[in-house]
Amino acid sequence: MSIEIDLQAVAAAVRARIPELASTIEQETLTQVPELRSKDDPVLAEAEVPSILSALTSIVEGLAGGRQAPERASDAALREARVAAQAGVDLHSLLRTYRVGQSTMWDVILEETLRVVDSDERRIAVLKQASDYHYAWNNKVTESVIAAYQTEHNAYFFRSQDRKRRATVNDILRGIPTDTQQLGYNLRTEHLAVVAWGRSPEANIRSLAVALEARHLTVSGTSGTYLGWIGGTALRRVLDERPQAVKVMPETFLALGDVEQGIEGFRLSHRQAWQAYRVSKLRPQPAVWYVDVALESLLLRDRQAVRDFVARELAALDEGDSRGDVLRSTLEAYFRCGQNAASTAQAIHVHERTVAYRLRSIESRLGVTISARRDELAVALRLANLLKDVEGLGDQDGDVGAGPELESPPL
Repeated sequence: MSIEIDLQAVAAAVRARIPELASTIEQETLTQVPELRSKDDPVLAEAEVPSILSALTSIVEGLAGGRQAPERASDAALREARVAAQAGVDLHSLLRTYRVGQSTMWDVILEETLRVVDSDERRIAVLKQASDYHYAWNNKVTESVIAAYQTEHNAYFFRSQDRKRRATVNDILRGIPTDTQQLGYNLRTEHLAVVAWGRSPEANIRSLAVALEARHLTVSGTSGTYLGWIGGTALRRVLDERPQAVKVMPETFLALGDVEQGIEGFRLSHRQAWQAYRVSKLRPQPAVWYVDVALESLLLRDRQAVRDFVARELAALDEGDSRGDVLRSTLEAYFRCGQNAASTAQAIHVHERTVAYRLRSIESRLGVTISARRDELAVALRLANLLKDVEGLGDQDGDVGAGPELESPPL
């Protein structure tokens, strides 16, 4: 058997493990490069997975097809580099993610070579070829990643027109004393923070300020996002009296915090808007208010923990089971109706005895009473719907929406 056939066999074995590899690299990156988690940036997260998958696919294809290193990184990897630069991720941190991927990938190549190739002599030859190629691949790819990162970093932080305003706002959000006169915005008033993205983000923030008879402040975020604050002395009252004033322009999205007072309110409303933005990126709606998604945003920091929690609570009502789907929808309606069986029956258009039968079936499957796990089940159902949106969403809106980290955004 020739070495090329051995290499193709190893490549095929590794290719079959790409989904597993991608998940492992994603988790290992969070563990070994923990500063990425602090960025709390949904667009950065969106960019990471395609970059990982494209890298794994490229390595496997090269391993099986002549081991010629690519001329540059994939489009997905270059996009991740640009987003990382805008999000304020340190270049060394970004490169550490590549080392995590390289190490994880090599472990699997080694493991599959030992399993697939049955001769020590051929194993050594295969591993020598694979090692040389892997090293050359990494050199070529990281060269173009570094270049893309540095170009974007220079353009975003040093050449953009609102860089001074962004620096001032960044200091305010971090609690650093700074001269705020240049902003032309009153920090002592009431504030409604907004994260806007899509076709007309800045224009939408301006029109919102006009509709609410208030002043506004905007700064550019990452990947076309704008961060805004609407400020006025009677902002809460105006919103209470005219909630319809919050209008969204076509193909534009808004995430909004609560109305808060003073400089601390400026920061707090922004954090709330940012959390609403994180949820809205997974479940796009024209306007999302923090108050409506506070629970989801709180639990989104560790998506795997959410998956584990949902699986633990709802495994017995598995969506793959059509009967399970009926039971889940009945349970959701039951909670929406305040655990009133008669109201639930009316809401889902079945007889009350049918609801009672389904509730007994649910308890039989769960092995506990619904009342005993009421809070856990209600939260699990809500999060399961969010996860369903996450897994089916992909990157539908292209290069839209990224912004600052939760506590100290890279402006």
